[in-house]
Amino acid sequence: MFERRRRVDDRPFYLVSAAGLPNYGDEFITRTWLDWLAKRHPNVPVWLDCVEPGRANHLFADAHPLLKTTNTLWHLALSAQEMSFAEGVEHARRRIVDLGSPRYDLGLMQLREVQSVHLLGGGYLNSVWEHQLLLLPALVALKERFRVPIYATGQGVHPLSAEARGAVAGWLRRFDLFETRDAPSAKAPGAVAGIDDAFLAFANQRRVYSQSSVPEVMLILQGDFLTEDAIEPLVDAVEQFVLSQRTTSVGMVESIPPDDSWMLARLRERGVDVDFYPFIRLWEEGFPAKASQTWLSTRFHFHLLAAAAGAKGAVIELRPDYYGVKHASLRELGTGWSYAGDAAAPGSLVPTGNPAFATGRQRLAEKKVAVARSIYG
Repeated sequence: MFERRRRVDDRPFYLVSAAGLPNYGDEFITRTWLDWLAKRHPNVPVWLDCVEPGRANHLFADAHPLLKTTNTLWHLALSAQEMSFAEGVEHARRRIVDLGSPRYDLGLMQLREVQSVHLLGGGYLNSVWEHQLLLLPALVALKERFRVPIYATGQGVHPLSAEARGAVAGWLRRFDLFETRDAPSAKAPGAVAGIDDAFLAFANQRRVYSQSSVPEVMLILQGDFLTEDAIEPLVDAVEQFVLSQRTTSVGMVESIPPDDSWMLARLRERGVDVDFYPFIRLWEEGFPAKASQTWLSTRFHFHLLAAAAGAKGAVIELRPDYYGVKHASLRELGTGWSYAGDAAAPGSLVPTGNPAFATGRQRLAEKKVAVARSIYG
């Protein structure tokens, strides 16, 4: 009885993302896909499987009329954090096929009856958080046992450990589509080269950018991935960067609250007047970027969205094998932003830009629309 699947047109779509923390990039991508589906398939229910479904229910309340949130697959993956990689893979497969736990069974039984499962884009599938890779064998087992189509878009699967690399290559080949967003990830067998999912937002009706007056200089210096020895050199470098811009119009934005506000008090102690943009302000007002701005960013999606508005900027990379790959993918697309080194030795922070990137964002959006149509018609 557990293996029966319905074959009706109103079966729900099932999305998986790293949303709900909140983290602005993951939330932005998730809302973008929900907006796209709401416009084109408003009568098809959507399940969103994410890290924090309660928060997600509030974040995306206006995005799709038939949205439901859960953490079934995320719970399955996160429950294996204390297992070895091989044990975790077997755990994920066994639960998908055989059930056997009241923690998952109802959700997993419903998962067998969806139209498709779609891993939304982001940087959550790699060996930085290796247990999260267990989402892949779980979906492969779902497809092989219950014939549910599985897709992934805008993924960054780098870096990978030696143990994970071979396993991931096998799983990617089983996907109906596995689109990546950067060159190293695209080299994985079974992967298709593509771009980040955030570009789909420029094909939607929702306004991306704030219509309010915004500062001339914007800062986003994240708190995660920051080592102790990098703190003071980074504060010094950011202070000098702000002073070199010769303006009192300075803002600081937040992606993950409260981690990304760590430098705010330090700059204010040094006499730098900063207008703070907490996550909720960005979420409700729109992204605070414009063409005349200058940005200093460690975060990937802030680089993407600010450059797409026409702003120039400089990037500080906190981890070359992770953030370095992500930012490099945007420079290859033509943002024109400069590289300022790592946080412990920022070097020269000279912002540069490319106005043509903003004018070409619709072309990138249409490229993403073609991917969306290939999945959802």
